[in-house]
Amino acid sequence: MPEIEARWQQLSANTAFIGGAEVEALENQFGEYLGGVGCVGVANGTDAIVLALKALRVEPGDEVVVPAYTFIATAAAVILAGATPVFADVEPGTLNLDPVSLESCLTDQTVGVIGVHLYGRPFDLESVGAICRDRGLWLIEDAAQAHGAYLGSKRVGNSGLLATWSFYPSKNLGCFGDGGAVTATDREVLDRVRLLGNHGRTEHYEHAEIGTNSRLDALQAAVLIVRLKTLDDDNARRREIAARYRRGLETVGEIEILQDPPDTQAVYHQMTLLTSQRDALRTWLVDRGVGTGIHYPTALHRQPALESYGQTTSLAVSERAAEQVLCLPMFSRLTDDEVDNVVQGIVDFF
Repeated sequence: MPEIEARWQQLSANTAFIGGAEVEALENQFGEYLGGVGCVGVANGTDAIVLALKALRVEPGDEVVVPAYTFIATAAAVILAGATPVFADVEPGTLNLDPVSLESCLTDQTVGVIGVHLYGRPFDLESVGAICRDRGLWLIEDAAQAHGAYLGSKRVGNSGLLATWSFYPSKNLGCFGDGGAVTATDREVLDRVRLLGNHGRTEHYEHAEIGTNSRLDALQAAVLIVRLKTLDDDNARRREIAARYRRGLETVGEIEILQDPPDTQAVYHQMTLLTSQRDALRTWLVDRGVGTGIHYPTALHRQPALESYGQTTSLAVSERAAEQVLCLPMFSRLTDDEVDNVVQGIVDFF
């Protein structure tokens, strides 16, 4: 893209690769896009969660409730920050954090909750937020898959205390490598995120705390500035594609297509269905040149790396999802004919 090339050439000429005006511009523009929140760019989406947790001063013995069905980074970040993840089940129909299961997980050691806007669908912020307020808990929105999604009249990312973002290349707003951000309305907490992501530095060689090196580089910020301009159009096209899938598959009784929660506008990071014949269907589609994904084949409480934290009891919805989820092709440049080809392949299979 010519604008990205021009920005990269200017940055290279100025040897301005870490921080600086380009990163500051991206932070300002993304914060305004979300509704006027503060923003700190970091190295990746996992660091965003770790730094958010450390900014909230989690300690050993603290428990943080996370959904059992999402990418491992959400739970791993809790451990990396020194706390203990506790797994709640997800809701049928959306696979987002189940408020009822969340309440059953709360103990005297619970300090907060991380909800995930899975596949670009906002989780039930009203119910989860009310639980957190009633119990005096903080809430982090893991919005790594939900750039531009709406809950009511507000974009996600400004309802919890903090929101964390990934700019991995496959995201709706992705760069050309790794990148991430933390957003917040609380500028004091956000200042602490920035401090901890820059070695706890207060002056050039003065460090108030032990931090880490997690900074968004300027070349990636330049890509994101350009791509942010088309994000809403790209998301609108994803919704058109999702609607076409739904129309084509509505009479196929052997599948369940995930639903959008009420009063939301999803951004379809993934187009997701569930079927008991997932593996056979996937093989059938691959043989016809249609790529698919399984996001995710193992619930977090069943992951080998997390088995010492996982409940011994079943989290039935999460476990069913791991066995049945299939993600269909979804990106804004997908053509109607390509969508129809996928739909026909699924119809033919069943």
